Amino acid sequence: MLDLGGDLAVWQEPGASSSATPWLVLHGGPGGRLGAAHVAPLRASSLPWFGFDQRNSGLSEDLDLAVIDLQRFIDDALAVADHLGIARFNVLGGSWGATLAIALAACVPDRVAGLVLRAPFIPWRLRVDSFFAEMEQLAPDYFNAHFGRAARTEEVCQLMLDAPPEVQLRTARAWGRLENALLGVGSVSEGREAFLTKPQELALIRKYRLQAHFLCHGCFLPPAEWASAVEACNRECWPVGIVQGTADKVCPPGGAAFLSELIPRSKLMLLDGVGHLPDSQSMRNAVTRMVAGFVMTP
Repeated sequence: MLDLGGDLAVWQEPGASSSATPWLVLHGGPGGRLGAAHVAPLRASSLPWFGFDQRNSGLSEDLDLAVIDLQRFIDDALAVADHLGIARFNVLGGSWGATLAIALAACVPDRVAGLVLRAPFIPWRLRVDSFFAEMEQLAPDYFNAHFGRAARTEEVCQLMLDAPPEVQLRTARAWGRLENALLGVGSVSEGREAFLTKPQELALIRKYRLQAHFLCHGCFLPPAEWASAVEACNRECWPVGIVQGTADKVCPPGGAAFLSELIPRSKLMLLDGVGHLPDSQSMRNAVTRMVAGFVMTP
């Protein structure tokens, strides 16, 4: 645990080579946590890596949402690197973590050696509204019962941020169930919802309140600033790899293709029939090949 005005849960593995450039691993969400699937491609090649659970996520300490934004996440990443004595690093980020990776790289390009972006999330309101539209199309009656007909980012996030706790819990459960169905790891029509313990309920609310906080603020990265960050990455000479499943319904492949066009030197790897999650064998193998192809020495 590293105290940065609230404890961050930090991990580091040295890998087999002391000369290899370390990898900073950024998990998705917001509201996810660093897991074995995120670092498996680096462990497969015995590469050094470090990472942390973002604020209000995983094992890290909660702060008031009013003091959490994109810049705090960037500052945390740099503070962790400084604490570990790591001056320059590659970045592996998935989903929301890919957005954070781009913003971080644009902020300190001299400290970045390369980027690998898995299923990158495009932080535009229209894209997020489309995500909720996909949810509604998947299970219209269930969606409408919990969020309201044609509810989109503003309405759903308001329920998570401003409603009474019991409504927040119902909203978080519905959001999670619909999202899991899009991910292909559950069904909305399974019948009765699973029993949750009180800690599990609180964890679910915590996750989706943080996600709602970022989504309703455009992830603190308006389209013009996102474009500026991408352009800043485009001006650099370090390598950029993008790995994307064609069956991804959470971050559709069009976003990865668009990002690849904006960074012409990037290498785009499309995986037929593969979804969003990092733990499928095809996705893990593809990311492993991508990171192994980077030049590892400073």
